[in-house]
Amino acid sequence: MENYLGDKIYKARKAKGFSQEYLAGLVGVSRQTISQWENDKFQPNNDNIDMLCQVLDLSREEFIGTADVANNDSDRLNNARRIKKQKVFTILIGVVWAVALIMTIVTVLMGFICLTSNTGDMMDNSYSIPQYVFYVLLAVSVILILIDVGIIILKTQDKNKRL
Repeated sequence: MENYLGDKIYKARKAKGFSQEYLAGLVGVSRQTISQWENDKFQPNNDNIDMLCQVLDLSREEFIGTADVANNDSDRLNNARRIKKQKVFTILIGVVWAVALIMTIVTVLMGFICLTSNTGDMMDNSYSIPQYVFYVLLAVSVILILIDVGIIILKTQDKNKRL
C-alpha cells in the first residue's frame, strides 16, 4: 500500500521526526487534517501538496509520483475502493450496534415480564410469555454484540497492518 499518498505523507513525516501536530502547524492545517490525509480519508489540495513538498523537502514528482496516467487512475480507483470498504464497515458496525441495542431493550422488557410474579390481572390483561423467549433474546443480544466486537477487532488489525 505504499502507493497511497497517505503512506507517503506518513513516511516522510516520520523520516523528518515531525509529529502530526508539528507538521500541521507548518502546513497551516489542523492535526486532524494531517491524520485524515495519512489515513487516505481525504486528499490534500494542490496548495497543500506544494506546502507539504516544501516542508518535507520533497519534489512534487517524488511526492505524487511520476507514474503514467493509467497507473494514477488505477491508484485512485484502488484508493476509492478502500475508502468505500471503510464506509461499509462503519455502516455495518452501526447497524449491528443498533440491532443489538434494540434486542437488549426487548430482552430487558421480556425478562421483566417473564420473571416477575406480578404479571397482571389473570383475566384479559395477563401477560403469559414463556421464559425461554427471554433466554433466546438474551442469547441473540450477546451474539450480536460479539459479532460487532469481532468486526471492530478485524478492522483495527487491518489498520495496524497498514502502518
